[in-house]
Amino acid sequence: MRPENASATRHWAALEETSLLWGIRILVTVYRLFGRWVFRLFLRPVVSYYFLAGRVAREASRDYLRHLDRFYPELGIGSGCWQNYRHFLSFGETLLDKIVVWTGNIAQDQVDFPNRKLLLDLIEQKRGAMLLTGHIGNFEICKAIANQRGHIHLNILVHTRHAEKFNRLLGGNQGSATINLIQVTELNPAIAIDLQERIERGEFLVMVGDRIPVDGSRTIPADFLGQPAEFPQGPYLLASLLRCPVFTLFCYPVNDRFEIHLQPFADAIRIPRTEPQRRQMLESLARRYAERLENHCRAAPLQWFNFYPYWKPSTDTNDASPDSENVKP
Repeated sequence: MRPENASATRHWAALEETSLLWGIRILVTVYRLFGRWVFRLFLRPVVSYYFLAGRVAREASRDYLRHLDRFYPELGIGSGCWQNYRHFLSFGETLLDKIVVWTGNIAQDQVDFPNRKLLLDLIEQKRGAMLLTGHIGNFEICKAIANQRGHIHLNILVHTRHAEKFNRLLGGNQGSATINLIQVTELNPAIAIDLQERIERGEFLVMVGDRIPVDGSRTIPADFLGQPAEFPQGPYLLASLLRCPVFTLFCYPVNDRFEIHLQPFADAIRIPRTEPQRRQMLESLARRYAERLENHCRAAPLQWFNFYPYWKPSTDTNDASPDSENVKP
């Protein structure tokens, strides 16, 4: 790898995902003053600037689209410049959705939640659970519903202050008694005890399964869209510690509506203490999550938003292209 491409190997947390905050600030103000249509007029210039200036993000998007196209050729998604740009536009549109839901301008009949009863049953039984999500679609819809209903308590673990800044910018975590952002860099006994008490009160713990820890440790490899990638061990280790059921939860737009997908993942997770059983169990869980994520990427191809080098470097010579050295992580 050439020295000038070394920045592509940096951890996602070091890539300053929120370097677009100035643009987001403008867009939030535009929406609040002028509404949806004027917002869209401003959206393209901001996204275009980010697309042109964000080399690492742009190349990571192309890499994802290339993996998706090879894994699901029937989609005909391609990885050309236009699809690359559309991927960024989709990300921009989710910002509009976030603003809309947090300003209370989304109707309940715009949201399909077919497995809602699974959640309601847990609430009725006062049983807490872990909700394993990812960077696909718009989890803000779920947060807004929880905030509106008042009896669904979400404790969302975030690994950087980027998420807190973003939520403050949208006003999404102000004045809410049901949504708690917990900024953690590592799990310690005090945090574990606090989370256990929340689970026992019938609250829900939300974690993402598609980003590795900030320090890069405690990861496990799993095939994702046809090539190995690193996934965090943390959600499974914590679920094993808390002895709680685990569900996957994703939300994304389909045909101008939002679909919330809640599915059981594990009644309980027990991670063995000894190797190699421990590693085998973690690999199995990471692969199960990756398979579920693949299915949702197929359903909503331009809704997966991890704009950093995600896969291990490939040795496949068929990947070679004039700019392949710059695209592959």
